[in-house]
Amino acid sequence: MEDIIIIGAGPIGLYSATLASLHGLKGLVIEGLDIVGGQLSSLYPEKDIVDLPGFSSIKAQEFIDALLNQAKSRNNPLEIKTHETMLSYIKEDDHFVITTNKNTYLTKTLLLTTGMGLFTPRKLDVEGASKYQNIIYFLKETNFLKDKDVVILGGGDSACDWAIMLSKVCKNVSIVHRRDEFRAKDETVKEMEKLGVHIYKPFQVKSLSGENNIAKEITLTNKEDITLKFDYLFVNYGLVTIPTKANLQMKMNAFEVSTNMMTSEENIFAIGNACYYEGKVKNITSGLGEAVTAITKIDQIIHPNKNIPVHF
Repeated sequence: MEDIIIIGAGPIGLYSATLASLHGLKGLVIEGLDIVGGQLSSLYPEKDIVDLPGFSSIKAQEFIDALLNQAKSRNNPLEIKTHETMLSYIKEDDHFVITTNKNTYLTKTLLLTTGMGLFTPRKLDVEGASKYQNIIYFLKETNFLKDKDVVILGGGDSACDWAIMLSKVCKNVSIVHRRDEFRAKDETVKEMEKLGVHIYKPFQVKSLSGENNIAKEITLTNKEDITLKFDYLFVNYGLVTIPTKANLQMKMNAFEVSTNMMTSEENIFAIGNACYYEGKVKNITSGLGEAVTAITKIDQIIHPNKNIPVHF
């Protein structure tokens, strides 16, 4: 019987595993992908993260590696099981029976750190786009873009962050946004402009053209059409997600939680992008704080007579 099973080994799940060990909890981490790190490792390992406490900037994969090393450094580390997906859970007396694609586990508490669930990049919905081999949806490394012309589609923080990063690698970087204003932080947009990124807004993608399965030009439209040439087209429209299946109350595509991060079902918790509450901010730092709250409450459940430490 486990004290806790954590579903998801992204940054919030890894930090939760460290906290669980510090609190003396026995448990497991179950991750559906074949690697840990969630979206940071799967989609953006070379992306710079600039809003974490203590780091002016750190690569996404470096941050994940640090969290994993921290989790493994404890005397009683939680085992991490990758390529294993929770299929269902059943409440039996004072515990849950967790069924995965590989095993069955018993646990007293369940912590969902699944982000937004299973994910895939949102594809460009333009005729013929699927046949072109130089349309990319995520970057695990950037060396192949050195001295290339790249067009980025998107207007959020991620798209603008990539525009800044790639401006230091590529010959030319252009970014296309369909709205009048970017959704990224003002500071990010100003930095992007300062670095000479070519900005096109508000423009919609009209068509693509190329030959031999290689796209060469993209046509944009507003009041008039313009055409941009490129070597690679980087589509950054976000993710299509499949939330974790569970019989829990949901809002804004996440599990509703109370102030201690418990969901509508007793002893099931959700944190990070998997949870929702009034005023919720979806970023890594807030998720790390939610992990502290959730693990402290879980420790109180498992050890009701224990003097729970605030600092370790």
